[in-house]
Order: sequence, then C-alpha cells, then structure tokens
Amino acid sequence: MKKTIVITGGNGFIGRILTDKLLHEGFSVRILTRRTPKKQPANPAVTLIKTNYDSVTSLTQALEGCVGVFHLAAAIFGFNRTDFEKANVLHTQNVVKAVNQTPGITTFVHVSSLAASGFAPDTQHPRTEDMNPTPVSDYGITKLGGENAVKTLRPGVKWTIIRPPIVYGKNDSGVSKIASWVKRGIMVNTSGNGVFSFVHVNDLVEALWQAYKRPETAQETYFVAEPDVYEWDYFITEMARAMHCRRPFMPQAPKWLLKTAAFTYENIARITGTQPALNYDKVTEATIPGHWICSSKKWTDLTGQHFTPLKEGLKKSFTK
Repeated sequence: MKKTIVITGGNGFIGRILTDKLLHEGFSVRILTRRTPKKQPANPAVTLIKTNYDSVTSLTQALEGCVGVFHLAAAIFGFNRTDFEKANVLHTQNVVKAVNQTPGITTFVHVSSLAASGFAPDTQHPRTEDMNPTPVSDYGITKLGGENAVKTLRPGVKWTIIRPPIVYGKNDSGVSKIASWVKRGIMVNTSGNGVFSFVHVNDLVEALWQAYKRPETAQETYFVAEPDVYEWDYFITEMARAMHCRRPFMPQAPKWLLKTAAFTYENIARITGTQPALNYDKVTEATIPGHWICSSKKWTDLTGQHFTPLKEGLKKSFTK
C-alpha cells in the first residue's frame, strides 16, 4: 500500500508540480483545499479534502493516515497585516498543532521565503542562513512567524524550512502577469537598480523532495536559488526574448506613484473580490535600499544540486 503525503496549497503553481513529483516517487497525495471539490482528480492516487485551517480538529482529521506534510499554503498578497498574520502564522500554527496530534507523521517540509530573512544591503553580501532575519514587509514578517511555528513541532518530526527567492516557471500566475505587460510593450520598473535571485519551479520542487528524503536536512533552514543574480532589466529582457517579442519600454516610477497605484489596485480588488496586482506591502519590498539576493551554498554543499540558469529557465517557461 502506498504511503500518503499531504500538501497544503497543493492546487497552486508549485503544488501541482510537487504533486507530480511525489506520484513519480511512489506516494499517494492528499491535497488540502478550503473549498468543496467539484470532483476528485482522475488519478486515484490524488485526493482533495476540504479543510478548515482555522480548526485544528479539521486539520487533524485531514492528516490522519499520512506520513509527511509539505506546507505550501500561504498568503502572498493581503490588504493589511491581519490578512498575512492569519494565513502565514495562525494557519501554520494550526497545521503544526495538528501534526503534533498525528503520531504517524514523521517529516515536515515548510516553504518559507527570502522575504522572511530580508534584503541584502549590497551585491557582495547576499543573505545567508546565519544572518539574523530582518524582514521589512508584512509578508516577510509573517513568513518568519510561520518559520517559528514550525520549530515547535514535537520531537520525532523531522522538519526542514526552505526559503526560495523569486520562483518562476511555466503557467506561473505571477510571471504570467509580468509577461502580459511585456507583450503590451510597456511596464513600470518598480525595482530600480535592484538585483535579484531566482529559482525555477522544477529546481525548487527537486529541493523540496531532497529536503523530505534526506535525514541530514533535519531541523535546518536553507536558501535554494540559482547561484547567479540578475538585475530586473536582464530578467525582463530575457523574458521578452523567450516570448519572441520586443523588450518593453520601462520607465522608472517614483515611490509616490507606486503607492498611488497600490491604493488603486487594492480598492479595485476589494470591490471585485480578487487579489490586487500591486499593494503597499509589495511597494515596501520593491523600494528598499538593497537587493533581494541570497546564497544557496549551504544547500548545494550538502546536496550537490545544480540550478537552471535564468535564461534557460525562461525559455522553458515560454515554450509551448
């Protein structure tokens, strides 16, 4: 009989690829969802279960019979700190409490973010795991809170925290939004001269799998990212090439204009019940006096994993 692994946030961009990976490795997959599934997946090895993340009892019932958890569920956008706190801290705490009540679960892999650590003041000193976290946004602060919750797992549960930077790949909603502006030929440069780390989604999923199966990753935190770092202009230019279109015109927007745009997007999102394309929290991250870069040396020294160069990854992302 196949062992079952739970994925929270399994219907998302990363979760779908992780599901395929776990099926390939011979596991059954149980995906926790907030909504009642209209129908179960065609593959009998994948099950969708409606779960209330506000209820430890609901989560404990959903985890019954499972051996491991990949915790991907999180809020990337929110209207205020409370939105982020609920999804990234309180819900993670509830998942951890449920795991602590489920004796069969022995492994927990948590997807955090570079934002939980903070930015690098210069390009010569990327963020490393031994640096004290200094998150600047509500998202980053609450992702760090989620990490702290993971560290309260009961003895006997091997946990690993993975901090990716910008994740991209085919059918990623975030990159797709950027791509739509690239196609239009104009987009606002919100990042100035900032430099960024990236990781292709396939590489991230491989790292999550390695974190699950390798005993030596126990009770540790790791950055996983391509070793090279890139200016935002390079990212957009290579995306345009991968899409076979011209590089867009990218005027630099002042901070006041970004805040005005964020205010507009947030109000539209409230009315339409959708996620805002830009909010104050993202403006905070975009206008910091530094760079969103990290070093994955600790991870690569341990695993030997190789990462996809950005140019190659973008070609994969936009190849039909």
